[in-house]
Amino acid sequence: MTAPLLQARGLVQEYATARSFFGKTSTVRAVDGIDLTVRQGEILGIVGESGSGKSTLGRMLLGLETPAGGEVLYQGAPMPAPRTDAWRKLRAQMQLIFQDPLAALDRRMTIAAQIAEPLEIHGIAKGAEAAERLAALMARVGLRRDQADRYPHELSGGQRQRVVIARALATNPGFLVCDEPVSALDVSIQAQVVNLLRDLQEQEGLTMVFISHDLKVVRNICDRVAVMYLGRVVEEAPSDLLFADPRHPYTRALVSSIPKPGQGLHGRIILQGEPPNPAARPAGCAFHPRCAFADRGCAARVPELQHDGRRQIACLKPDAAAATAA
Repeated sequence: MTAPLLQARGLVQEYATARSFFGKTSTVRAVDGIDLTVRQGEILGIVGESGSGKSTLGRMLLGLETPAGGEVLYQGAPMPAPRTDAWRKLRAQMQLIFQDPLAALDRRMTIAAQIAEPLEIHGIAKGAEAAERLAALMARVGLRRDQADRYPHELSGGQRQRVVIARALATNPGFLVCDEPVSALDVSIQAQVVNLLRDLQEQEGLTMVFISHDLKVVRNICDRVAVMYLGRVVEEAPSDLLFADPRHPYTRALVSSIPKPGQGLHGRIILQGEPPNPAARPAGCAFHPRCAFADRGCAARVPELQHDGRRQIACLKPDAAAATAA
């Protein structure tokens, strides 16, 4: 087993909501005590419904947000305090690929200027050396040289996403967080970008956290998957095991939603109700109001992640869910 590159210990993130009519504020716990390990050279997928805390977790793993509790270790050392020299130096090793490439790019700057900008900021290359590195980066992600002087609005969505990837790779990072990198793209372009990321991971040995709600993409690119629900990880397992034999009732519902040619909605698990309001979390297991196996104990006790062979699962009644699946 490879050594961990990054570890999260008891990560918590809270936000204060706007004041109500009576002048009171409430607290939303977006991330609720997450322990996570990302091993060197692997792609870890993080999945869950909108509002589960995936993007917030990704920003904390990069040190872009300071956690309200817990800590992040990178290569065994605590994440430096924001805006310090050590924190700025670490930016070159850790990069983010954004969900919306058009919003992530400056519409007033050419593609070449934006890809080369990190080289100047981190003092990596200048002049002819920077130009040579720029050409290599564009070729690596499948962009033509004649596109260097274009502006973001002159490119397609897939080409813009390739620009964002090239800019993220400019500093030779060892760790990437991909936050919904293909959700805004057509299916055919999604496949191209996913194949590009997988090729880069194999060729460069990159370590990635891949955040997505598209389970088909996650299944194709990720080595291991962590499932989040209302700020907590409820199941974590190797990708092949999780999709072949999901154990947590929430994971089973997510996996059953993946379309299968010729089967329609047969066998699909339809969850009842909507995800709870994070500002008014249910007592006990947060999933129990929507779970078909919940009882009074589930409403009174918060399940902790427990090792179960090759996986971790946070469920008080995993055997009941597994028996139903069988």
